[in-house]
Amino acid sequence: MSKNNQTVGILQENLDDDLSWRIKELSLLKNKIPTQKGTEQNVLIKAGITLLYAHWEGFIKYSAECYLQFVSLQKLKYNELDYCFIALCSRKSINELLKTKKFELQQEIVKNLLDNLEERAKIPYEGIINTKSNLNFDVFRDICMIVGIDYKQYETKKNAIDEELLTIRNKIAHGKDLKKDYADFINIYEIVTILMRNIKDDILNAAITQRYKRLKINSSE
Repeated sequence: MSKNNQTVGILQENLDDDLSWRIKELSLLKNKIPTQKGTEQNVLIKAGITLLYAHWEGFIKYSAECYLQFVSLQKLKYNELDYCFIALCSRKSINELLKTKKFELQQEIVKNLLDNLEERAKIPYEGIINTKSNLNFDVFRDICMIVGIDYKQYETKKNAIDEELLTIRNKIAHGKDLKKDYADFINIYEIVTILMRNIKDDILNAAITQRYKRLKINSSE
């Protein structure tokens, strides 16, 4: 990260800069692919799909980490945060709670969680986003849930991500002779670059509208 994401402005600058150089690289390669079928087209399409996946994975990881850092730097208390961030902060304790069969330890873990709600949250953001070098839709959905972004709006793109991008990229990585139609490449190129832009917009909107904060419901007597 070039700058700490302390403000929405810095967050936007970092995301814009990162997406910009990725789109520039992808566009340069796309424009070099000839429309006529042949060996050159086939080789460049395979290179294009490989690069497209690399930037898809890279941008999702980078943007999610930037947003986690942004939320962390807001210096909120645990009880002010949306539940996804509390779960992220408490992941170690939750895992211990699930593993142990000793009631005394279970009680102690729950007590510590509840007693610390008024303390400033320590939101981890380094090494948290794991794409598993295989950013299919299920992994993407988990990342969205970690940062509190609605993944359901992207469900219509599940097949494109899993089959048109990831499966083809994996076949290329394993050295299989693959011939992909030019029109199909342009289609997946448009889908993935639009997805990257939409994710950036979703993260910025979440930051601007303070979606990372827990909604407070005022109860009347």
